Amino acid sequence: MADAYDRYRPQYPEELFDDIAELAELEPGAKAIEIGAGTGIATGPLISRGLQVVAIEPAPAMSALARDKFGDKARFVDGRFEDWPDSEEVDLIASFNAWHWVEPETGRSLASRLLPPGGSLALVWTEVLSWGENDFEARLAQVTGSPWPKRLDLVPASLQPIRSDRRFNDFAVRHHRLERRLDAESFVAVTRTYGGQHTVERDRLIRQLIEVEFGGAVTKVEDAVLYLARRR
Repeated sequence: MADAYDRYRPQYPEELFDDIAELAELEPGAKAIEIGAGTGIATGPLISRGLQVVAIEPAPAMSALARDKFGDKARFVDGRFEDWPDSEEVDLIASFNAWHWVEPETGRSLASRLLPPGGSLALVWTEVLSWGENDFEARLAQVTGSPWPKRLDLVPASLQPIRSDRRFNDFAVRHHRLERRLDAESFVAVTRTYGGQHTVERDRLIRQLIEVEFGGAVTKVEDAVLYLARRR
């Protein structure tokens, strides 16, 4: 799914990266680790702000696409953050919709070791706020037999180990709204890049729902939420 992921996943608002740079007090040349870099959707904006980025990604097909796009502008590493062998300090550790895949205790321990006092841990998750069509979510659940997945429980559980660690300050939180108009094919394509049960029949039912009942497209309103904690 690497090609579909790169094509259909949304771009993060530029203001989100501006907030990271401001809250973390980053200067050009600052060192950053990006965890779960995927195809480089967030890597590019980090590079463009003058950061020296190490982009860690466990899926080789995803990191291969990122390498094709950015070449030697970043260092791309195939693997897991938990297995990171380097002990050199960095100014920023960032993860975009991926920190929940990191083993909590290992992630907290590594972050506290790699970040010096004043260094920053920036975690981002994107939540669906609403659909432009009020009854779309209910109809989607009826057609597919399951509600649209929520991440509200996942995020607090992922943040708690950092919140309970006295080596980190409280999280600063910033919200960044993004809105997209998705036709039936694009909706199915991006949905397939997320977890869950996907079948040809389910895809057909979703396409039919959007095309017949919603005029061929739906509006997806999302919130990319930044949680940034400074190392004490």
